Parts: sequence; structure tokens; C-alpha cells
Amino acid sequence: MHSNHTTYRLGRTAHFLFLLLITTSFSKNATAQTADSTNNAIINQQIWIDFYPHYFVNEKLEYYGDAGYRTIVTNKTWSRIYIRPSLRYHLHKTFELQTGVGVFYIFNQIKSDQFEITPWQGFQVNWPKLTRFSFKHLFKVEERFSFETVDWSSSFEFRFRYKIFGKLNFLRAKKLFVPFYGELFVPIKGEIQELYRNKGRAGIGLGYKPHKEWQVAFVFNWQGSRAGIDENINVSDYAYQIKIKKVWSNILFK
Repeated sequence: MHSNHTTYRLGRTAHFLFLLLITTSFSKNATAQTADSTNNAIINQQIWIDFYPHYFVNEKLEYYGDAGYRTIVTNKTWSRIYIRPSLRYHLHKTFELQTGVGVFYIFNQIKSDQFEITPWQGFQVNWPKLTRFSFKHLFKVEERFSFETVDWSSSFEFRFRYKIFGKLNFLRAKKLFVPFYGELFVPIKGEIQELYRNKGRAGIGLGYKPHKEWQVAFVFNWQGSRAGIDENINVSDYAYQIKIKKVWSNILFK
């Protein structure tokens, strides 16, 4: 029995080390090429406040999404409001189909404001799911339509995103959990002229679940991007995020 318990603990430790490796790799790879080409690194501080509603229509179909406000506090060059209504269809406990549309308005201080509409489609794999860990993989394509509000000129971009995310549950403090994720952005066709262009991000935080239908979490996010169209400038954003989740339904799958 003692041997089995030791093996169990070593296995969980290995999974935790794997988590740290994944998030670290995402952070390093996101700006490795840019960082090698320049020493002019820019560090920005951001604040994100996001609300995530979930409603289970039935056992298969779920309406969800997020809405929020994000701003850069370092030089106050921009702020953003957005809403992303979405649908999720549970094919199986392991596989999901997702789709939605994002609507964004970016208030810029050094250029014209931007309005963006982004339909997207995704496929999610929920694996592996362990006693304390759960991992999910979201493969997502976006069709981004951006408009400069000064003259309503438009640009388009087709983009692929891959996100690995999940959480670590505490055995004793069952209301606490550690959310984590890493995400890569890969432009495929077209390009939107935007002030800061994301290349990759990762985050880890601490969450509290006071009730089965409510969650609140504080997440520290790091993301690498470039400023404008200049690939030689490395931008590192540190974003402090508050996430609030509310689930409506007696059927809880998460």
C-alpha cells in the first residue's frame, strides 16, 4: 500500500512538472525570435476584468461566452470592451464542437479607434482528466474583420489559435483551484494593422468556488506581441485579470 501511495504521489508530481514545462515553453517560444533580433524590450502592464456566463440548454448544448474590459495602464495608449457569445455542443465527454462571434471596440490614443467582428469555429479535446488535474485543448480558427472608425476602411485576417488549459484542484481545500493555460496565435492569411499584435500568451492563477454555480479567479497573464507592424520591437505584457464565472442550470459538467 505504501508503495502504491508513493507511486501515486510521484505521478502527480510529474504531471505538475509537466504543467510548468508547458507554460514556460509557451512563454519562451512566443517571443524567442523577436527577442533575439532586438534588445529594445517594452514592458506593459494591463488590467483585465472578464465575466463568463454559462447556460446549459440541455445535456448536449451549452450557451456560453465572455464579456469584459481590458486596458493598458503603463502608458494608457488603449482600452477595449468586448463581448463573445458562443455555443458549445458536447459530442462526448472528451470532444466538443464550438462556434461563436466576437465583437470588439478598441479605444486608441495614438491612432483611430477600431471596431472588430470575429466569427470563429473550434474543436476541443478534453484530455487527460486526472484526479487533481484536468487538461483541455482548443483548436480554433478566426475570421477577423477590422474597421478603422475614422474612415471605416477595413482589413481582414484569417488566424489559427491553439490553447492548452486546465486546472489543478486541491484535495483538502476543495473550494480552491489553480487555473493555467498557454496559447499560440498563428496568422494564416491577411493582416490587420493593429497597435499591439499578439503572438502568444500564458497564465496561471488562483481560483475560488464558493458555490457550484459561481467561480472567481485571479490570473497573472504574460503575453508576447509586437508593436504595430514593426517585428523588431519586442513587447511583453503583464496582465492582471479578474475572472468571474456563473453557471445557470442544474446540470453541471465542468
